[in-house]
Amino acid sequence: TIQINGNRPVIVEFWADWCGVCRSMSPLFEQLSTQNPAAQFYRLDIEDVRDVALALGVRNLPAFKVFKKGVQVGDLVGADHSQLVRLVKNM
Repeated sequence: TIQINGNRPVIVEFWADWCGVCRSMSPLFEQLSTQNPAAQFYRLDIEDVRDVALALGVRNLPAFKVFKKGVQVGDLVGADHSQLVRLVKNM
């Protein structure tokens, strides 16, 4: 269960096994998660959480959402390594 209402920032990656571009972003997402222990990082397969993804406006993959105290404060769609690093740095 993901707790997005807590004090720690939460970063969620929406991906799918069939998405090759998503697989190219996964190593960076994993690296950022180890470099930023103050935040919680989650990877959600849209095949398993399609309703959640649609409710959060995920239409393209990969998609990244940042939440602080239950409020979405950032997002990124696509496989842009430098933008993902910036998104995590600015959380």
